[in-house]
Amino acid sequence: SDFSELQLAGWKDFVNDRADPYDDHGHGTSMAGILVANGWMKGVANDVDLLVAKALGSDGSGDDGMVAEAIDWCVSNGAHIISLSLGGAPDVLPFNLGSGRNSGDASNEAIDAGIYVVAAAGNDGGPDDDGDVAHPSSEQQVISVGGVTLSGTSWSGSSEGDNNGRILPLPILLPRGDPNQKPEIVAPAQAVPVLTKDGGWGLADGTSAATVYVTGALALLLQQNPELRANETGSSDTVNTVKNWLMESAVPGEDQTGHDDKYGYGMLNIQALLAQAESS
Repeated sequence: SDFSELQLAGWKDFVNDRADPYDDHGHGTSMAGILVANGWMKGVANDVDLLVAKALGSDGSGDDGMVAEAIDWCVSNGAHIISLSLGGAPDVLPFNLGSGRNSGDASNEAIDAGIYVVAAAGNDGGPDDDGDVAHPSSEQQVISVGGVTLSGTSWSGSSEGDNNGRILPLPILLPRGDPNQKPEIVAPAQAVPVLTKDGGWGLADGTSAATVYVTGALALLLQQNPELRANETGSSDTVNTVKNWLMESAVPGEDQTGHDDKYGYGMLNIQALLAQAESS
């Protein structure tokens, strides 16, 4: 019922090529609800024109090349923000990294056109952490989103960023610098209210949910400041400007100075982000 008035701006099924929107897994419905629910639940930015690309199967897995195709489709259909509540690494991926063009390549091309790409840092925090945020949020200009608990502390499952450079297990040839240290920002990732595919409501944990809060914040920012949207002459310069605003407006953790490998530059503060844009 919270989607009863929702009209999608576009839909593409890369998995089963079905013409009508559906969700055979549930994750997409839950994430979309955080953004555009308009009923008992209220989305962060429910006035957006929503494009939905289905690139993962009923078990939540898929091919990274297909994710790249979905990103390309969003670009060709005029997206200003691409929200990716997915990710991983070759040894833990829920989808396969092939030898061809991947979601990182597609994300970087979108950013070069002035489109904001937001992606989950990943949920392998703790003793099983692989040492870096997930792909494609590991790409330099993609906005990587970690997670916090209900009390605002770092959520234990949120992936940690490696910002020092390394060779193994995945090469990071140079140390990451501001405003691109990973993750860049954190947002709610514990007991987040979501919609379920059977029409009900529930709670979800994970950096996927945190990602949508940042997507919603950017949507409100672009609504308030249309000049920040991608256009025919868009470039990554505007994306970098907004990343600096995210960094400067974030609320740091207790005793935090500078960037933290789990907490990023701090917790998302939507009002401060909007004020930052107004004063810049």
